[in-house]
Amino acid sequence: MRKLLRLFLVLGLQLVVQGANATHNQAGEILVCYVGGYGYEVTIVTHTNPDSPADRPFFILQWGDGFTDTIPRLSDDVITVAGIEVQKNIYVSGHTYPGPGTYILQYEDPNRVANVINVDNGNSVDVPMCVQSMITVLPQLDWRDCLPEFTNPPIQNACLGECWEHNPGAFDLDGDSLSFEPRVCLGMNCDPVPNYEFPDQVGPGADNQYDIDPVTGTITWCAPQEAGIYNIAFAVVEYRKIAGTWFEIGWVMRDMQVIVGACDNRPPVIANLLDTCVEAGTTLNFTVFATDVDPGQVITLSAIGGPFEVPDSPALFPTNAIGPSPVSGTFTWNTNCSHVQQQPYQAIFKAQDNWQPVQLVDYETMFITVVAPAPQDPTATPNGSIMQLAWDASVCTNAKGYRLYRRQGLFGFDPDNCETGVPGYTGYQFIGSTSGVNSTTYNDQSLSFGITYCYMVVAVFDDGAQSYASEEFCNLLERDVPIMTNVTVVSTDNSTGSDTIIWSNAYDLDIVQYPGPYYFKLYEGASLNTANTLIHTTASSPLLQHPDTVFWHQTINTSNTPHAYRVELFGINDTFIGTGNTASSVFLVLEPNDEQITIQMNHNTPWINTLFEVYRETSPDLFTLIGTSTTETYVDTGLVNGQPYCYKARTVGAYNDPDIASPLINWSQEACAAPVDLTPPCVPTLALDNDCEQPLNTLTWNNPNETCGNDDTDRYNIWFTDSLGGTLQLIATITGAEITEYLHTDGQSVAGCYAVSAIDLVGNESALSDTVCGDNCPVYTLPNVFTPNNDNTNDFFVPFPYRGVKEIDLKIFNRWGLLVFSSKDPAIQWPGTLKQTSEPVSDGVYFYTCGVSLKRLAGDEFVQLKGYVHILRGNNVQQN
Repeated sequence: MRKLLRLFLVLGLQLVVQGANATHNQAGEILVCYVGGYGYEVTIVTHTNPDSPADRPFFILQWGDGFTDTIPRLSDDVITVAGIEVQKNIYVSGHTYPGPGTYILQYEDPNRVANVINVDNGNSVDVPMCVQSMITVLPQLDWRDCLPEFTNPPIQNACLGECWEHNPGAFDLDGDSLSFEPRVCLGMNCDPVPNYEFPDQVGPGADNQYDIDPVTGTITWCAPQEAGIYNIAFAVVEYRKIAGTWFEIGWVMRDMQVIVGACDNRPPVIANLLDTCVEAGTTLNFTVFATDVDPGQVITLSAIGGPFEVPDSPALFPTNAIGPSPVSGTFTWNTNCSHVQQQPYQAIFKAQDNWQPVQLVDYETMFITVVAPAPQDPTATPNGSIMQLAWDASVCTNAKGYRLYRRQGLFGFDPDNCETGVPGYTGYQFIGSTSGVNSTTYNDQSLSFGITYCYMVVAVFDDGAQSYASEEFCNLLERDVPIMTNVTVVSTDNSTGSDTIIWSNAYDLDIVQYPGPYYFKLYEGASLNTANTLIHTTASSPLLQHPDTVFWHQTINTSNTPHAYRVELFGINDTFIGTGNTASSVFLVLEPNDEQITIQMNHNTPWINTLFEVYRETSPDLFTLIGTSTTETYVDTGLVNGQPYCYKARTVGAYNDPDIASPLINWSQEACAAPVDLTPPCVPTLALDNDCEQPLNTLTWNNPNETCGNDDTDRYNIWFTDSLGGTLQLIATITGAEITEYLHTDGQSVAGCYAVSAIDLVGNESALSDTVCGDNCPVYTLPNVFTPNNDNTNDFFVPFPYRGVKEIDLKIFNRWGLLVFSSKDPAIQWPGTLKQTSEPVSDGVYFYTCGVSLKRLAGDEFVQLKGYVHILRGNNVQQN
């Protein structure tokens, strides 16, 4: 729901409008559309003063590839816009580009109308109008594009001192995502016009704000402060998702005119309209109501926007929705599959009163998304270890394929009106896709027996749009193979450990197709997932209900590795019938930390474990339950560092199939560990007082023992780099958690960046704090006189007190240009002698050049000094 208040000024603006009638350009845009190959058609739309002698039967367009064309005008209708007669000019031409690339099309045409307030201080008559558009030319189908078009005219009126809002009604036939951004109006050579001001810069203040909504395109100006003509520009930028990535593929710029004048009237009001979604193939109907508080007003309701621009079955809105307040009109749209797209359509409704001399308008904007129907009649049919999925082809033949989702167990998904696809909160996971509207089958493999698998299917479209999800459909694999039910550790040892393995018979097996006698082969592997080593073959049984479904696997290493098992079923004449799913023992991995141990209960089972019980040894061979978890992880806290603790775990689970025995209880191996402090202190928060005049950097930080629950912080490391982005180096270690200040200078420099880390008693070091930086405020000046007469006052040529200087390159010359002294030492210390000898130079004036390298955080800064210095030996002269 978006409200747009607009004003149509008819009589009250006549003087302003007449001021515009002496010249030419008022508004313009370039619309571009793909036609085939590298070919594009362009439509230039301009709005000009019909009384101006500067008419343009031909227009010059630069295509952006070095070619320029003169395009004849197709039409030049005089229309009334906002109560003003304007000439709407349309120029159409085609062009074939030489190859792929990004091209900016533009035209430049003199002159704008006169007295545009925000263009060159009102001297707009001599300022050309340049308008641009950008396209991306690529041969791939995904990049073929038509730029957005506008359904609202570019000449608008605003009321002085009242908020003005406008929506251009941009519509993109390709269904691309649109973004709106303000632009500076362009002039000669398509450069920004001289002295351009955005509307809020004319009479600036808190009550003059100008903005454009990047999503809806609504331009807001609250509120005009000066009457007259304004030109504004904006661009509509297209984005398209290609192979899962968003790309900017083009933009169209519009330069438009707003005329501000005084007015006195209250606008009509359209009742709020809510954004909505509609299923393709159904009809969307709703009524739009408008009222006006001013008695006697006649309201005209009308509508523009994307639903009215689609080529097939556009929306309808009555043209005779006119009458006294209240007035209403019914929106009707018989949607179909050609309307399905990811981006919503924008419908804009306008209510205009008939008050004279000023007509007021209210806009109400809503978004309508057309969604494809859900795929119908989905089925899941078990076939061995595969679930065969099938569904009816989408009624939308423009669908490009389908996406499949799966979860264990029913969710009960009840989507709302605008909820497309399969949202993540349902727990469904994407498992695969098919290509083509008639590709309506999919085989889901690597499933577990005894588990209820549920599915949903969604139709997808070229632009990324998704249909409503199908209904959930579920099934179980048939029990025509052995079902593993238990893998439990009986004893823990690295060589004499043992597991017990139990499985059930293949009760759903077709014994006519697979007659007996029957026997099993049991396979094992020292892992969680793989079991390929044959360890046991049962005797044959004439009955499908084989009595031998338990095996005790002995003399194995259960301490250091889990074990996985898998059972194969064979029939008459050693015929292989099928294999059950792999199941592993529960294997504990202990992760010691400071006064705690994390118990990770790793396993791989075809059934679902819902409870994990953790036992700790409280006396020799006596394990006591200490806690439970619904996940594979449990943390045992409050322990003593260095003291060993031993654990084992019991899992409780079941299959979804109620015919399989439950609960399924299995034990892990026993595992031991001792807590150890591996947790570093909290990261300190560092602050810097950068006193560049003293110079001195003062670092302060918090004590983690006082602020975040640490109790063993012992010391701090101070890290430093002398340049922005440089590598931090350790410069100091401060022992004592209570010492949280450090003073530092890098020689005479305070330019640099710092970080601090905290270290506990056992050496765990925190991450570095955020980096804080300071800089020098360099000073380096030289005196203009010194007196080297050995009276211990001003005997040397030295700088005034300085800071932040890295080095200098000083050269001193006599009046004949001969070098008498040079130095790279910032302190200089020249005693007035010739070069590095003890021979004094004569009194007089000497010229110097001094290149100074200043040490700054972002890098050395160079300053060149030039000047004169007087040598006077007769008097004690103070430096100045």
